[in-house]
Amino acid sequence: MRGRLSEYKSRVAAVYILGLFIQILDGTIVNIAIPTLADEFGVESTDVDWAIIGYALALAVTIPVSGWLGDRYGTKRMFLIALIGFVLASTACGAATSLEMLIAFRVVQGMFAGLITPIGSAMLFRAYPVEERAKAATLVIGVAVIAPAIGPVLGGILIDTLSWRWIFYVNIPVGTVGLVLGWLWLREEIVGASSRIDGWGILLSGGGLAMVLFAVSDGPSRGWGSPVVLTTLGLGVVALVVLVVVEQRVENPVLALRLYGDRLFRATNLTSAPAYAGFFSLIFLMPIFLQKVGDHSALVTGLTLLPQPIGVIISSQLVGRRLYSAIGPRGLLISGCLGALVPGLYLITVDESTSLGVIGAVLLVRGIAMGFVFVAIQTATYATISLPDMGRATALFNTQRQAAVAVGVALAATVLSATVISLDDVASGGSTIDDRVQAFRYAFGASAVLFGIAAVFALSIRNEDAAATMGRIDN
Repeated sequence: MRGRLSEYKSRVAAVYILGLFIQILDGTIVNIAIPTLADEFGVESTDVDWAIIGYALALAVTIPVSGWLGDRYGTKRMFLIALIGFVLASTACGAATSLEMLIAFRVVQGMFAGLITPIGSAMLFRAYPVEERAKAATLVIGVAVIAPAIGPVLGGILIDTLSWRWIFYVNIPVGTVGLVLGWLWLREEIVGASSRIDGWGILLSGGGLAMVLFAVSDGPSRGWGSPVVLTTLGLGVVALVVLVVVEQRVENPVLALRLYGDRLFRATNLTSAPAYAGFFSLIFLMPIFLQKVGDHSALVTGLTLLPQPIGVIISSQLVGRRLYSAIGPRGLLISGCLGALVPGLYLITVDESTSLGVIGAVLLVRGIAMGFVFVAIQTATYATISLPDMGRATALFNTQRQAAVAVGVALAATVLSATVISLDDVASGGSTIDDRVQAFRYAFGASAVLFGIAAVFALSIRNEDAAATMGRIDN
C-alpha cells in the first residue's frame, strides 16, 4: 500500500511538472522574443509588454475559478482540459499575423494556463504529506527552473534559425506528452463544491486588475493627467476595494480571502508578491537591454541569461535538502530577498559596454538568492492550510503571484517608457544611447527595490508556524 502511494506521488509530480514546464518555458521564450516581435509588427518594444501582461492578467483572472472547477468537476478532468486548451492556444499564437491577434491569443493561452498551476499544485500537495512538502517543493522548483534555463537559449536558437513562431509551436510536443501521461496516471479527485460560482468576484477581480494595469502601462504615453488614465485607474481601485468587501460576504467566494486570517499564509503571501514582481520585471527588462542597447543576438542574449536559472537550480537543491530544516522560512526569505537586492542594485551601473560575463555573474548571484526565496515560499505557504482548503489556498496564492508578475512587468515598462523617448531607431531622432542606458538604470533600480520591500514583509514570518514542514529531507 505504501509503495503504491509513493508511486502515485511521483506520477502526480511528473505530470504536474510537465504542465508547469511548458507554461514557464512559454513565458521565458516570449521575453527573449520581445525585440523580434516589435520589429515584426513595427511597434516599440514596450508596446509588446501586453503580450506578457495580457497573459499574466488572464492567468490571474482564471486562477481563482480553478479551485472551484477542480473541486466540482474533478482535478484530473480540468487539468487535462487546461493542457489541451493551452496547446491549441499556443498553436494559434504561432499563427498570429498582427500584434493585436497575438495578444488576443496570449490572453486565451493565459486562461488555460491559469488552470494548470493551482489544480496541479492542489493535486501535488494532497499527494504529499505535510512533512514531505519541502521535498515536493524542491522537486517542482528543481525541474521547473530548467524551463527558464532552456527557454532563453532555445528561444534564441529558434528565433535566429527558424522563426519567432516556433517559440509557441514548441509547446505542442511537450503538452502532448503531458496529456498522455495525465490520462494514464492521474486519479480523479472531486472534493465537492457549491453549484453556484461567484460571478461578482470574477468580474471585480478581473476587471479591477485589468483597469489598474492598463492605467499603469499607458500612463507614461498618454500622460498621467489623461482622463482615460485617471478614470480607469480610479475605477480599477474602486473595483478591487469592492471585491474585498464582497468576498467577505459571499458564502462560496471565488477568492477565499478568509485564508489571509491564517498568520503564516498571510505573511508568506505579503512577502512573495513584491519578490515575484521584482524577479519577473528584470526577466522582462534584460532581454530588451541586451538586444536593443547591447546590440546582441537573441541566442547570445539567451546564453547571457542562462546563469540565473542555473543559480536557482543549485541553491534550491541545497536549501530544500539541508538549509530549510535548519534555518526555516523566515531566515531564508530575508537573506534571499536581500541577496537578490544587492545584484539588482549593481545593475544600475551597467551600460552598453558592460561585459556579458559580468552581467552573467550578477544574474548567477541573483539566481542563487532566488533559490532561497522560491523554496521557502513554496514549502511554508501551505503549512497551516487544511486539505479541504488546499484548492482554494493554491488558487489564492497563484492569483496573487500572477497579479504580481503582471504588476512587475507593467511597472518595468512604465519606468522605461517614462524615462526614454524611444527604444528604437536612434537615427530617426529618437533617444540616444545614453538616454537608453539611463532609462534602463532607473528600471533596474525599481525592480531591485521590490526585494527590499519583500525583505521587510519577511520579518513577520514565524518559523514555529511552519514547524511541521521543517523535517529534514535526506534523500
